Amino acid sequence: MAFGDYIQLQRENTRKLADVTIDTGTQNYGDVLTPKSANHQLVIQKITLSITTHSAGKVITFDDDGTGPAIAAHTDAAAAAGVPSVVVWDFGPNGRPLTVGANLDIGQSAAGVGGVAHIEAYERLGAVVAIASTN
Repeated sequence: MAFGDYIQLQRENTRKLADVTIDTGTQNYGDVLTPKSANHQLVIQKITLSITTHSAGKVITFDDDGTGPAIAAHTDAAAAAGVPSVVVWDFGPNGRPLTVGANLDIGQSAAGVGGVAHIEAYERLGAVVAIASTN
């Protein structure tokens, strides 16, 4: 699949993007991306985490708040040569689906890491709904 396939799937469905500033004093960010209804499903295509303040041993997790597992996690190290300041998880154009109706959350094992997270995703209908339903 070519790069344009990312955008194609976002256009065929509903494009979802989020830019979250991660503050060194905040541990959890709930509902960073939310589906339209309990019948819709978010599919995460790419997460880019740009770290501006490192904190050794802290874990940042991108998590399905439903019953699904964590989508991605990064254990940070003290700022030094070779320690990445940008971490990218690329799940390809088809992406990694969350549980139907679940939101995407970001959490830290303990406050301390600072930076910005950029998330690219799309939303699709994930469950059967009645004809003429607004969900």
